[in-house]
Amino acid sequence: MLSLSRLFARIALIAALAGATSSNASPATDLVFSAEALNNIPARSEVTYLHERSGTGEKLFHPVNGTASLRLQPGSDGNQVILTMREDGKLRSQTPFPADVGNPLVMAFLEYTLRSMAQSTGGSPFYLRNRIKDSLRSGGTVENVTVKINGEDIKAQDVVFRPFMQDPNAPKMGDFARLELHFVVAQSVPGGFVRFQAATPDKDGKRLYREVIEYATLSRQE
Repeated sequence: MLSLSRLFARIALIAALAGATSSNASPATDLVFSAEALNNIPARSEVTYLHERSGTGEKLFHPVNGTASLRLQPGSDGNQVILTMREDGKLRSQTPFPADVGNPLVMAFLEYTLRSMAQSTGGSPFYLRNRIKDSLRSGGTVENVTVKINGEDIKAQDVVFRPFMQDPNAPKMGDFARLELHFVVAQSVPGGFVRFQAATPDKDGKRLYREVIEYATLSRQE
């Protein structure tokens, strides 16, 4: 389980980035850090996502085949969302977050990406984190897309950030210089997100690194 200090640090970062969603923030930032992302999760329900980390550089980072889930429950200071991460069926972490700061998978996904990139490139996590934060604040691109969920076509928006394309240290980053962060957002999907994806360039069907957290099911919890 995450320490309280790390938990509060994550919440503070969510609040700081969400707070940037004002009149001077980009539409991309607004979409990803919406504080209302969890509003459409029904009471006593759990949203489950599939979580995979893979690539040709698996020796440089920890591969994952697991799940993530979000469950709303009452807390002493309002509703909480419990984020549960499992790998190979084993519980890895279970962490409570306030339900009014947005989807906590945004920060979990970004932390996993940062950690894998730092392990793979040997770069400073602090430098990489700041570049990613700058990119998220300055805004990415937004494209209207259609995704299929349970056989139904759903209207969504693909929000894309490329944190290192203009970075002066990009030549030292190899394939990670062209890392793309995709957030597929859909208000009609419980939890507000269809997919989180971080990936280096596709080279003949292979990638050095790819991380995906994708919506799977909504289930009733008694």
